[in-house]
Amino acid sequence: PADATPGAAAARRAEAEGPEFTLRQAMATPAFWLISLGHASALLIVVALNQHLSLYITEDLGYSLVFAGTIQTILTASQLIGIALSGVLGDMWDKRWIAVGCMICHTAGLLLLAHTNTTLLLSTGATIHGVAWGLRGPLMNGIRADYFGRKSFGAILGVSSMLVTVGTIFGPLFAGFLADRTGSYELGFTILAILSGIGSIFFVVARRPAAPTSVAEVAARA
Repeated sequence: PADATPGAAAARRAEAEGPEFTLRQAMATPAFWLISLGHASALLIVVALNQHLSLYITEDLGYSLVFAGTIQTILTASQLIGIALSGVLGDMWDKRWIAVGCMICHTAGLLLLAHTNTTLLLSTGATIHGVAWGLRGPLMNGIRADYFGRKSFGAILGVSSMLVTVGTIFGPLFAGFLADRTGSYELGFTILAILSGIGSIFFVVARRPAAPTSVAEVAARA
C-alpha cells in the first residue's frame, strides 16, 4: 500500500515531530526576533530587581536589611511556585499567551513595588513578580522548541540569548542611573515596568512560523 512506502513513512514522521528549522531559517522568521525581544523585555525587570531591590527597600523606603531579605525570600519562594506551575500550564495552554500574562504580571508587580511602602503591598508585589518570573522562564525555551524544533535548538537559543542579554544589561543600568539622578528608584522602576508591559506585545504577535519544508518535500527526499 502507498502508506507503507519509505516516503510516506518519512512524511508521517516529519508531521509527528513538527518543524525542524536551521539557525538561518529560524532567523528569517519574525517569530525568532519577536520572542527574543519579548524575552529581553522581561529581563529588564528581572535583572533590575535582582540588582536593586534590597537597596530600594532599605535606602528609598527606610526598611531594615532583615525586611529586605524577607522580601527577597518571598520573591524567590514565589519563583519556585511559578516554576512548578510552568510544566503543567505550559502543556495545557498556549505558551505564547501564558508569556503575555506573565509580562503583565511583571509590570503589575514592579509598579506595586515602586509605588507603595506598606509591608503587605510590598510582599504582594514581590509575589506577583516572582510567580510570573518562575512561570515564564522555562516557557521561553519551550516556545522556541515548539516553534523551531530540536535539531538546531542550541544554536537558535544561543543567538537568541545574545539579543536577550540587552535586557539584562540595560535594565539594572537604567534603574541605577535614574536612582542616582533623581535620588529614588521610583521613576526608573516605573519606566522599566511600562517598557516590559509594552514588551508583552512581542509575544502577542509572535505566531508560530510555517515549517521550512513541507511534509511532501521530506517524503520526496526519502
